[in-house]
Formats: sequence, structure tokens, C-alpha cells
Amino acid sequence: MREVVSNKYFSIKFTILIIISLLFSCRSISQSDKVSSGSIEGQSEIEESILQVNKTAQQNTISEQKDKTERDLSGGTITYSYAQLSDIQIEEIIINTIPGSFTPVTNNGSHIKIIYRDLDQNGYKDAFFLVAKNRENLNSSFNNLSDVSYLISNKRQPVDFFLAVYLQLKGTMISMYRIPVGSSIVINDFSILNIKKGSVIPLGINISFQTVKGMNSELIIFSTYNKFSLFSMTENISSHSNFSDIDGDSILDIIDWEDGLEEGTGYETYVTWYKWNGKEFREYLSTNVVRNLNKFLEQSRLYLSFGQMDDFFRYALTLDDYKRYKSSENDYKVWLKKIFRSVPGINTEDNKLIDCDKFRFVIFPQILENPFSPGSKSFRVCNLNIRFECIDGYSFIRTIRVKMNPNPFEKPQFSFYLE
Repeated sequence: MREVVSNKYFSIKFTILIIISLLFSCRSISQSDKVSSGSIEGQSEIEESILQVNKTAQQNTISEQKDKTERDLSGGTITYSYAQLSDIQIEEIIINTIPGSFTPVTNNGSHIKIIYRDLDQNGYKDAFFLVAKNRENLNSSFNNLSDVSYLISNKRQPVDFFLAVYLQLKGTMISMYRIPVGSSIVINDFSILNIKKGSVIPLGINISFQTVKGMNSELIIFSTYNKFSLFSMTENISSHSNFSDIDGDSILDIIDWEDGLEEGTGYETYVTWYKWNGKEFREYLSTNVVRNLNKFLEQSRLYLSFGQMDDFFRYALTLDDYKRYKSSENDYKVWLKKIFRSVPGINTEDNKLIDCDKFRFVIFPQILENPFSPGSKSFRVCNLNIRFECIDGYSFIRTIRVKMNPNPFEKPQFSFYLE
């Protein structure tokens, strides 16, 4: 039985070999016909060119695609490593995947205005850009959309804006979000806000819109690649917000200033501290400016009027300045002169402050509105004129500089500035 099987196997194997030989002969004849007009040297040049093309293609595949496999010996699985897509490749993918009902906001040229950050922390840059709800004859260049002349010309209806987020994954771009951020005639800014020093996450995207009365801003904060929160801000004559790390924890805080009429005070300014809690910005503390500043000045006046100089310096100076005062050998009047400076052109006799043994009256102004200017370089300092009257009846005017603590929720909220 085994012999019969062997003979059958040999016959089949021999038949297959004959068929393969015939096919190979036909292929050789066909190839010789195609190169018959050339020489063997010409055929070698063609083969060499083909090899060179293949080599170049392989190099491009390695350098541009970098699609290699690595076998995990412990688990036996294969992992893939993909090349970083170029900006041009990313833009091409985005253009081909944006729905026709939206149009991307472009730079002043023809390219999409894209911000790149690695949101999902996989080593590949992701894309953040704005899209507008498409409509006829809409010029979606940022230069056109930020033209403030449209606010008064009535030539453009409000545009609906969305923040689009694409993640780079496995050699392509995946649409992750299309977040509505507002409807406006004029856009002002589209930028990154780095919330935590030295860290990509949390990541803030700030989008602001110009209005007739001021500015409206939408802050989108990503706590992870798949979680985000929104924070709205308004900038006008009575409202202002600024970003500052007021508690020194390397994480930005949002400080909101709101002016409002308060009975018995005037125009009060309410300050609210919004602190990052790991997921979103939430209200943390609040305080006021005008009422607290008047209390500070009144208490300072009382200490001076009753001659309680050490209490005055302890209350009215920062801790560091008070330590300097205590360790100094100078008389307290020398330190008063550092605080209360001469007003140019008005009673410039400096010695009167030193010669005055006791004050009969010390008159500070009544503050009716916030003297500090959020957003300006003089944000935390204001100048006030003070009137002194000595026990002998002589009066004079001095000027002081009042500082607000960079953290207005920390004591002391106010202090006098030493020259």
C-alpha cells in the first residue's frame, strides 16, 4: 500500500514540475521578446534603475512613514509605531473630513489657523482650530473675521463659531470635538492659555470676541483629552478679569473684578477668586476694595492721631517693611517721612512733619470708587493726598502711595509704600 501511494505521489510531483518548467520557458521567451531591441547592458541599466527606485521607496517608507513592528517577547503581541504627521498632512486630512456645513478659519493666507498641542499625551501633536457655520459668501480668513469695522457697518450678520479638536492617532487625524463657543460679528483672539507651569495639561484655549461695549471671552479648559469645562468672561467698563498665580502654586488663577453701586459706599468693586480644582475653575473666595480700603485708612488715621506709632507701623506696613523699621536706629519720624512725601509745589517744607510733636488732625480722603486700575501697570498702587494739622495749628499736605497685595484675599490687603 505504501509503495502505491509513493508511486502516485511521485507521478503527481513530476507532472507539477513539468508544468512549472513550461510556464517558466514561456515567461523567458516573452521577456526576451520585450527586450530584443536592446542589449544586455541596457537591460542591466533598467534593472539597476528599478532597484534604485525600490531602494528610494524603502528609505522614504522608513523616514516618512516609519511603520515598523516590534514584537513584545513577554506577551507575544505586535505594537505599531507611526511617524509624526507633518503640518501639511494634518491640514489635508482635516480639509477632507470637515462637514460641508462648516468652514475652517484660516490665516491671512490659505492655510487653516491651527494650534498644535499633544492633548492626549501620546507623543503626537493634536490640532485645535476654529470653524464657522458655513453660509454664502463668507470670508473665513481671521483677518476678515477680526475686522472691527463690521461692528458699525452692519454689513455682516453674527457668525456661529465652534472649536474643533482633532487627535493624531495611528497615522491619521480623528475628529474628537466640535464645541460651540458663541455667535459674534468680530473675533478678537484665538490662543493657548498654559494653566499649570511646566505642564501641557490642564490645557486652556482662549477665544475672545470684540463687541461694541467691550470683550466677551470663552475659555475651554481640558483637564484630560476626554474631559473639558467652559469659563465665560466679560470685559467692559464695569467688569474685568485677569489671569494670575496669586497663591504661588504654579497654577493660574482667574481674578474677576465687578463694579456695582452700593448704598453708603459708592461704587464698590467686588473681587472674586476662581481657583482650579483639577476639573474646572470654581469660585474660591471673594472680597471688596472700596469698603476695605476706607477701613484701612480710617484705622491708620486713628493710630496716627493718638500717637500710637508702633501700632501704626505694624498695621500699615508689610511684614518685611515693619521688620526693617524695628531693626532701624532711626527715629520713627524719619520713617514717617518715607511714607508721607512732599507734594511738589504745595507746602514743600519737609521738616514740618519731623518738627510736629503731635497731630491734632490727620485727614484721609473718603474713597468713593476703586482707585486701582485692573489691567494697567499701576494696577496695585494708587496715590492719595493727606492733610496733617499739628497741635500748634500748623497744617500741611503730604502724599502717600497705597499698595494692594498681589493676592487681595491675603492679609494685609493694603499697605503704605515706602520710598
